[in-house]
Amino acid sequence: MTSLHILHVDHRSRFADYLSRSGQDHRDEITITTVRRAAAGLQQLRTRRDEIDCLVSEYDLPDRDGLEFLDMVREEWSELPFILFTDEGSESVASEAISAGATDYVQKTGSLQQYDLLINRIRNCVARFRSRRERERVYQALETATEGIGLLDDDGQYVYLNDAYAELYGYERAQLVGTHWRELYPEAERHRFHDEILPELTRSGSWTGRSRGKRITGETFPEALSLTQLRTGGHVCVVRDVSERLQRERQFETLASNLQGMVYRCENDPAWPMQHVLGNVEDFLGYSTAQLESQDISWREIIHPLDRDDVWNAVQDALDEQTTYEITYRVTDRNGDTKWVIERGRGITSADGTVDHLEGLITDITARKKRERELEWKTKAMDEAPMGIAISDPSRDGNPLVYVNEHFCELTGYREDDALGRNCRFLQGPLTSSEPVQEMRDAIDETTAVETDILNYRADGTPFWNHVQITPIFDTNGELEYFVGFQHDITSRVEHKRRIEVLHRILLHDIRNELNILLGQLPSLAEQSDVDTDTIAAIRDPATNLLHSSDKARQIESVFDSASFEPLEDELSAFIDRALSQIPAAEDAAIRIDLQSDPTVVAPEQVSVAFRELIERSCVGDC
Repeated sequence: MTSLHILHVDHRSRFADYLSRSGQDHRDEITITTVRRAAAGLQQLRTRRDEIDCLVSEYDLPDRDGLEFLDMVREEWSELPFILFTDEGSESVASEAISAGATDYVQKTGSLQQYDLLINRIRNCVARFRSRRERERVYQALETATEGIGLLDDDGQYVYLNDAYAELYGYERAQLVGTHWRELYPEAERHRFHDEILPELTRSGSWTGRSRGKRITGETFPEALSLTQLRTGGHVCVVRDVSERLQRERQFETLASNLQGMVYRCENDPAWPMQHVLGNVEDFLGYSTAQLESQDISWREIIHPLDRDDVWNAVQDALDEQTTYEITYRVTDRNGDTKWVIERGRGITSADGTVDHLEGLITDITARKKRERELEWKTKAMDEAPMGIAISDPSRDGNPLVYVNEHFCELTGYREDDALGRNCRFLQGPLTSSEPVQEMRDAIDETTAVETDILNYRADGTPFWNHVQITPIFDTNGELEYFVGFQHDITSRVEHKRRIEVLHRILLHDIRNELNILLGQLPSLAEQSDVDTDTIAAIRDPATNLLHSSDKARQIESVFDSASFEPLEDELSAFIDRALSQIPAAEDAAIRIDLQSDPTVVAPEQVSVAFRELIERSCVGDC
């Protein structure tokens, strides 16, 4: 028997003295705490109740009698073994004590044998109390268990079942007590029980597996069933509805089969022997799950040689820290192609705390890695592009810049931190024209592309001409995400164009005026006898040709400034005939037109001028 802790309430300590002198057996088995008053006994119970196995009390106590003390104890501790051990004894006292809830009553005899008798009574009381308490605990566990638990006799009828068991089949508990187990199973399953399950139960004493139960409605459902034979006859059965579990397993298997990777359980060994593999492994690596599980190919062999040590070290570090691991590394498939994977897993420990195996998920991220590399190169290309690039976010207030590249900063003189978070209008200045600004605003409002030239200002206030191209960026759903803008410094080009325009005006206007003056003086010069006509012609003819070229340049400029680029509906041959009719020099010329097809004429005014110029020069050259 296990050790006993006794609380002894008596103003004399003879029982404790006897135990201390009674030999090693009692001292090893019994611990006794003695107090003299009932109040002290109550205090001991309140502070040390879980330690005390039995209370032994004298009847005649200094502060109250033993029966009054018993009543006080029973108010708080109704089940604690209580033995009344007293000199004051009679049949009436014993009867009253037992009626009041005393576990036993022992009368003192004055001999040492009375203590041996008391010890035997204590042992018996405590044994019965502990046995009853254990039965109550078991019963409470059965009653509150979430799994269905039932007891069947030798005839296969239920003698006990908890609420969970009855509810599983849709019955009240009272309806099933005395009912045969066959009532809860369809006919096909009954045959299986008789042919397979019950013979195995008789042979080995237990059976565990899947069966199919039948509810009161006639509906059947999958159940996990465990049967164990009892030494006293009959057997205990534990049952659980696994409908949801099976559904989750099917969902998991479906999910795993669609994974670009695999779910695994493996040993914590450098070769990573796979115990169980589930997923789309063959499409992923070219190997079957059977090859991995049978060790035809080890996972270490599949890991890229340069990554094998890193994978091992990363997993062991995580296991040492008792945390999960996440590793990105390369593998080689059956064709020898390199792929990227990300592995997430954890160690599963056994009862002694050692790592029993690993469980985890390995996912193919080759496509993602490729996109990441492409994004890196694209980002690098944007960062180092020889043009200014800026990206704005229209979903944020003010459509601020969220990205600018290095050339943008060089072009504008603004640091990245100074530009980000601001609308690009900060580049405008006092001489910026409103027309390109409005043009860009309209394009942004309409989410269309725009291209324009605008005068912007650098951070130091220096103006520069900026050729701006803005394009909206949409997501896969067609929703606007960003605007991207490209900036080119065209200041030198604009300045060059302006110089050409000035020179053009000089050639068309100032030199023309000078030529007109020169031609106006030639008649007077011709009257002078010392200037021959050849000299006059040598001056007049180039000057006249220059004026003629100037007139044509002005005419061409006028045509290109005002001409329409709408397609001409006439055929090309008719268009050429109409152009020839306007050229006097072509009246007597023989002109042949060879056309493989009749193309559409775009910008007819410009083309007409070009034809006239071509034909006039040809006719003049032939003359």
